Amino acid sequence: MNKIKNQLVWIIPIFLLSVCNGKSNRGTNEPPVYYASRDSLYTYKNLTIFLIRGENELLRDYLTLEEAMEQKKITLHETGNVGELSVDNTSSYYIFIMAGDIVKGGRQDRTISEDIVLSPNDKKIPLKSFCVEQSRWSGRGVESDAVFSSSEKTLNNKALKVAARTEKNQGKVWEEVSNYQTKASEKVQAEVKSNASPTSLQLTLENDKIKSSISEYVNALQAAFDNKNDVLGFAFFINGKISTVEIFGNATIFKKLQKKLLEAAASEAFEQYDENIKFEAPTLSMLKSFMENSEKGTETTRQTSTNMIEYTKKTDSSILLRTINTDAGEAALHISIYSTDGLSINREDDYDYGGFRLQRNINR
Repeated sequence: MNKIKNQLVWIIPIFLLSVCNGKSNRGTNEPPVYYASRDSLYTYKNLTIFLIRGENELLRDYLTLEEAMEQKKITLHETGNVGELSVDNTSSYYIFIMAGDIVKGGRQDRTISEDIVLSPNDKKIPLKSFCVEQSRWSGRGVESDAVFSSSEKTLNNKALKVAARTEKNQGKVWEEVSNYQTKASEKVQAEVKSNASPTSLQLTLENDKIKSSISEYVNALQAAFDNKNDVLGFAFFINGKISTVEIFGNATIFKKLQKKLLEAAASEAFEQYDENIKFEAPTLSMLKSFMENSEKGTETTRQTSTNMIEYTKKTDSSILLRTINTDAGEAALHISIYSTDGLSINREDDYDYGGFRLQRNINR
């Protein structure tokens, strides 16, 4: 792993959230400050990561979806509706389900389209979803078609994340799954679709050649995160261009999700790797400019569940999503910023579930 060198010696602020939309839970009216320093930049091949550090703004502890499913503290039910699952929290814990999480099983593998927090003992909570698999509508092998078994993966490039989270377009999600499978097959020079379900993104990500290619990046970059207790997220560049920024309300929740998110970044980098592409090393000033500009878009607000609000800002070059777990305070639980460079964005204000359309309900 080669660490990118730069002239920065002292820790510098890289991004301050606006006071109205980025609030602290630490008893102060000051907005949170996120920062990076010269020891926060790392690169491997065409993937550069910037650690984003700061103080914990959100004080609540959460289980992740992956943890809750492993510990059998949650049950995700198949509803027979491609766009919605039902979930029961059978524990006394708060459970954070991150937008983009993939759940395996049911009648088709799904991805969750919105951040949501389950309160202790919540039952029959609707969960907005999209299929990341086509055609199958029954149990796969020995898997149950009534419930989902695990959540070890997340959407693995920004095109998929934008299709699911902001375009809300099932047809586009399927298209991007197919695009990834095609590109990945070209990179490893082998078929990456599973005979058990050729359209399944989950099973493609379980392919040995894909896992090996992604692990190469992860093994090179994982040490960047180790033994640091103030890392709230990271940004990453691919081939010298910004792709995505992910920030969380406290270091604990990010630490739990870090490897899954790094694997997704590595998958996106692997998909775009070309040894003949030359690029200049990204800089902190490039990151700072991108993040500041992302706050200049027109803001829309949606109450996505009884205890969740999602703020969205769109510019010509970015989409910013900020989610607030309202009964835990005013601090952001999760911030995602996607560069729209290279994406074809459908900006229509309705959901597309592949075979039929549903008008968006802002107040659902």
